[in-house]
Amino acid sequence: MTRKKRKFDFRRFKGVLPYFITGFVTLILVFVGSMDKNNPEMNLSLDAFVASHYKISVDQLSELYVVADLSDAMSLASAPEVASNYVVTQTLYDAGQTGSGRLEKPNLTDVEGREWIITYTVGEGETMDSIANKYGVSTDQIRWSNGLKNTDISAGMMLYVPKESGIIYTVKSGDTVESIAEKLSANIAEITIFNDLDVVGLAEGSRIFVKNGSLPVKERPEYVPPVRTVYTYTYLGDSSTRQNVQVIATGFYDANYPYPNPNPGAPGWCTWYAWWWRATSPLSLGVLGHEGRNANTWQYNYAYRGVGRTPQVGAVFQSPYGGGGYGHVGVVVGINDDGSIVVREMNYAGRYVVTEATIPATYTGNFNYIY
Repeated sequence: MTRKKRKFDFRRFKGVLPYFITGFVTLILVFVGSMDKNNPEMNLSLDAFVASHYKISVDQLSELYVVADLSDAMSLASAPEVASNYVVTQTLYDAGQTGSGRLEKPNLTDVEGREWIITYTVGEGETMDSIANKYGVSTDQIRWSNGLKNTDISAGMMLYVPKESGIIYTVKSGDTVESIAEKLSANIAEITIFNDLDVVGLAEGSRIFVKNGSLPVKERPEYVPPVRTVYTYTYLGDSSTRQNVQVIATGFYDANYPYPNPNPGAPGWCTWYAWWWRATSPLSLGVLGHEGRNANTWQYNYAYRGVGRTPQVGAVFQSPYGGGGYGHVGVVVGINDDGSIVVREMNYAGRYVVTEATIPATYTGNFNYIY
């Protein structure tokens, strides 16, 4: 009896084909990941690409991404190297450095003559605006690159000008590529590539180009630290000695609380602010009524709120003395461990001026406290 030959049924193996392909690719990647990276013939570095005149294409760039992603997912030994090559290749490709099809790294060996840093001598009649327009950068980027507070320049002045949008940064002691990228809101790979740092390294005092970088506000040459006006008033009637008096606001007014409705205090005076604060602050012990008027009578007018000699956060502190006989009020915003209190008040340093100060514990008993 002749046995009939069975025909191969491809459909039975169709479901396992993807697993077979994946396994095959995995074996290849494992082999590549186990390569000796010290062997120049098996090195996956970017220099190897360049030395071999490797021609890069969009498809090959995509393939390199897939390999890098799989290497990372499988925790292969070569994963960092493959990922680095992809980042470098992608960055150079985006930067237009592979227009000819050959992968080329910028020649940036000379610190002062790098391709991305232009040493520019200002000519007659030139302005910073005209120079910025010439290179497609902003005047701020030129100023920050040269430590200039303003745009004033003159003929013969030497400037460092970034060739494209970005700044020229002078490396400081302790700087790393990572810290520079974080501080200037830039890309680590781009800083490394554009300045050839994998070859020349990061040296203190050297100038590097940081693409699209921006100096933090406090490091910009035009930055001026805010001046905190400190008043040294030490006496208000028999109220107290103030310490650490600082201005919180000047010209302060809230149109939602005009005099006399709902605020019984006149704008700019201590009574207006104390009443407003009790009506708006989350620390307040409660909104006051309309019995306020002059500060020297508040301990009587608001007696129904409770009045004592012990400070409490959210309370009004009140003195019937000082203020030309009209008294003074403010609010308690904090109590320190040493018994001193932190207060805010208006018109202690001028009308419409709000100050914050510390009143030592030895003087807190000079006040009434309206709860």
